[in-house]
Amino acid sequence: MAYALFYGLLTGLILSSMLGTVFFCLLQNSIINGFKSGAFVAMGVIIADILLIVLGHFSASIFPSGGTTEMIVRIGGAIFLLILGISNLRSHKKILFPKADNKNPFILGSKGFMLNVINPANYLSWLAVAATLNNVLHFSAGETWLYYTGALLGIFGMEMLISFAASSLKKYISNKFLQRLDRVLGIIFIIFSLLLLKPLLIK
Repeated sequence: MAYALFYGLLTGLILSSMLGTVFFCLLQNSIINGFKSGAFVAMGVIIADILLIVLGHFSASIFPSGGTTEMIVRIGGAIFLLILGISNLRSHKKILFPKADNKNPFILGSKGFMLNVINPANYLSWLAVAATLNNVLHFSAGETWLYYTGALLGIFGMEMLISFAASSLKKYISNKFLQRLDRVLGIIFIIFSLLLLKPLLIK
């Protein structure tokens, strides 16, 4: 079952590498208010992820198992990853650091929670993950929750690292860096989409 934990950690690291509003909120708060404020933001993000994982898991469980469902999940997941990949390749993301003038732990945690939970792409991502685990990889209940544990550990660990190294990281974050990272993530998403389709194309 160790492989389920490893795959989860890998997923968490990839998801936490998507430099969106949560990343800039985390970075800015850590630089201005210290490591602890970044930790509170990260805790809010993790609580939102737990909620999205539960919603995605139970939403995916309504899909019947079987050959047709696996084919639909593979095609749907591949299309979703392909869209993410192309979107990243075409992205022209700009640096946008939010104001970070509040040290209240509840406010910081709520900010991390809301930034994460209101993004529909996050729910769709966890729904796609849940459907793949249930209907493509056929993970057992134990393997599934071990995978999710690994994913959450990967996300939280990366966010703690970002908070800890915030002051050093900020000088390296440029528009060109964001574009290069988007290209790398785009290629990764496209590769995963092709891997999902491979069993359907090669028999």
